[in-house]
Amino acid sequence: MADSYSHSEASCTANTNSIEKSSRQSGSCSNEHAVVVDLTRRQMIDKEGSVSPLKRKEEDDYASDLYQLDTKRIQTENRHKYARETINADSELWETLTALSEESRTAGVIPRLGPQFRNLSRKGTTAAAYLCSPYTDHIGTGIMDLGWGCGYRNCQMLMTFLQRKQEAGDYLLRQVADIGGLQLLLERAWREGFDQQGAKQLDHHVYKTHKWIGTTEVYCMLVYLGIRCTILDFHRPSGPNNQHDGMFDWIQSYFESGALDSTSSISSSSSHTSSTQCPTPKQNEEEIVHITDRPPLYLQHSGHSRTVIGIELLKDGKRNLIMFDPGRRMLRSYRSSITGPDDDTAVSSANSDADSVDESQKPHQESQRSFSRLLSTWKPRGGLPANLLRPFRVDAKAIAKNNQYQVLALGEVQDLRASGGGLFWNGDKGFLLDEIEREAMKNVTSVEAQR
Repeated sequence: MADSYSHSEASCTANTNSIEKSSRQSGSCSNEHAVVVDLTRRQMIDKEGSVSPLKRKEEDDYASDLYQLDTKRIQTENRHKYARETINADSELWETLTALSEESRTAGVIPRLGPQFRNLSRKGTTAAAYLCSPYTDHIGTGIMDLGWGCGYRNCQMLMTFLQRKQEAGDYLLRQVADIGGLQLLLERAWREGFDQQGAKQLDHHVYKTHKWIGTTEVYCMLVYLGIRCTILDFHRPSGPNNQHDGMFDWIQSYFESGALDSTSSISSSSSHTSSTQCPTPKQNEEEIVHITDRPPLYLQHSGHSRTVIGIELLKDGKRNLIMFDPGRRMLRSYRSSITGPDDDTAVSSANSDADSVDESQKPHQESQRSFSRLLSTWKPRGGLPANLLRPFRVDAKAIAKNNQYQVLALGEVQDLRASGGGLFWNGDKGFLLDEIEREAMKNVTSVEAQR
């Protein structure tokens, strides 16, 4: 069409110029010649089968208007449709992903850290401790993924929270996949256009390999599943002695604000707690240990990642991050001490390699009730080892060994620094992405936390 139009236009122009030249030579400037010129142009264009520019523009504008209206309609529909609905309806996906076995998960760890911190407070060490939601399980690396599986294990720990957390009338995540399942999930996200730069770096293939993954791959998998998350870059030390004071400040604010939110909501929600919900410990202003509703944080540095489950404030002004490290084994005496009398499925070795059991055969509601019974019936036992917290506490000096860190937070982190504010976790935004948001987040982005 374009070639035909150009050819006819050129021919028409040549003939028109000839007519106009003849008119000027004869000295005629009448309107008759102008009409001839116009008719000649139209006849030659119609003869070639082309559409006049005016008519073509009208049709293009009409088609454009229809497209814009249709796009707005789809956007309006998708704006109110969570991506989770599409993902959960994808039976092929969930048949492909094998669930992580219960034997690989240790539930109920976080509430059991409380007595240890209170002990330290009585000894004059701990001023306060802020911990994440008890929905979070501990998952350690096994023999088969030792040395390369930390990224997957930390991703799974985030997913244990998502599996138990509800929003818009349903759980955020259907199940926690095993490592093979996460690898298939990542490749599937790549095939659908997510994080193409990361896919290229890993040759578009991770299944049945020992390739390491990091923050961007975890982000990619979560967004593919319709989960909102934010990456914060702490690309240099911000304190003396190579310490990351700015990162500690943000993490402290993140968990402290969760304690305030939890305290304000306890009185209104305690009478409505269902059997499938995790009971929140009673807290008051004098409480040393604050168990919040905040999700855990994914912390990445060069060569390793860990899951931040809280922060400890010491009476001498120093701070410790409280972390689940997949590469550090939990004390055997501690694992055996958390077995509750009403549960024999949710508690097991954190270092088991049994990743092949299909958890989908177990009713989801029963799993939630089992977890709730475990937390509600457990009582502190005497004789726990004094060094129980050793695998979990990491001080600022240890963190200073690495110059750069990335933090992945579930949910949205608002950047209000341009208006004099800071970086704040926005719980009001929720965890679920709609279809438009999910599409816009296909390319991994991050927030520079230090300017």
